[in-house]
Amino acid sequence: MGKIVVIGSANFDFTQTGTTFPEQGRTVLASNSYTSIGGKGANQAVSASRLTLQSRVHFIGVIGNDFMGNAIIDVLKTENLDISSLRKVNGISTGNALIFIDSDKQNHISVDIGANSLCSAEEIFCFSKMSSEVSVVVLQQEVPIETNYKILKEAKAKNVVTILDPGPPSDDVNQYPDYFQLVDFLTPNLYEAEAILNRTIKKGSEIDAAKEIRKLGPKNVIVTLGDKGIATAGEISGLFPSPKVKSIDPVGSGDCFNGSLAVKISEKCELSDALHISQLTAAISTTKFGAIKSFPSISDLKNYEFNQ
Repeated sequence: MGKIVVIGSANFDFTQTGTTFPEQGRTVLASNSYTSIGGKGANQAVSASRLTLQSRVHFIGVIGNDFMGNAIIDVLKTENLDISSLRKVNGISTGNALIFIDSDKQNHISVDIGANSLCSAEEIFCFSKMSSEVSVVVLQQEVPIETNYKILKEAKAKNVVTILDPGPPSDDVNQYPDYFQLVDFLTPNLYEAEAILNRTIKKGSEIDAAKEIRKLGPKNVIVTLGDKGIATAGEISGLFPSPKVKSIDPVGSGDCFNGSLAVKISEKCELSDALHISQLTAAISTTKFGAIKSFPSISDLKNYEFNQ
């Protein structure tokens, strides 16, 4: 099995939970609050690392030289993760996010990408140096699209499997007509899928939407639908319900899914098994508060399946 490389964002998250998201000019009282490490890149890297027995997950990204960046390093050092290519820079803050979770367990998120915006030539070079040893690379869109595109091109040339989380949506993608054609697994949530298609996806038409997105070039499309499951098109097409759990916090569950998918693809699992395990992993993560804090390990998965 080759290395898994995750290239992307690392953020410091400030989270509140409450009944309703405050409207303009209104102040509401939160029922709970906490800080945690996040960012799609860091989340996916930790998710993958907890599901591997060997230290073969590398995280490449950029953080600021501040208390938030130091907190990220402190957390990632405790994971089974190589962060030697995590670059610290001066003059710009670490990426950070404000998250509000309402009583319907829906997320409202605002992100300052900060130092993530500097993910560029140096990070591309880091990936290029190790690409011959890599089996899967995972990308998101909280870093410059140009960086993603160049890494996708490099990965395609080296036969590295690519997983792209197209969030947040970006018009910069339009500058690269073959952007999605370089992707093996495209994993938008429903909002991101609608942004790609530039239209609303009606309930019950999720599979058709996945098939329509696939016409843009990716080999496989997996639209994540939260507790409704996933809609897929490609090697496997269909609607797959999510495992039933007592969900309390969905933050990071999509990242957890992608991290698990990367591991199972690198292990040459059948895609049906990879999707099932990744759905289960993501569902379990929603039963605890926080993103990284909630991601299950191999033993957590085994214990969950044993107790069912």
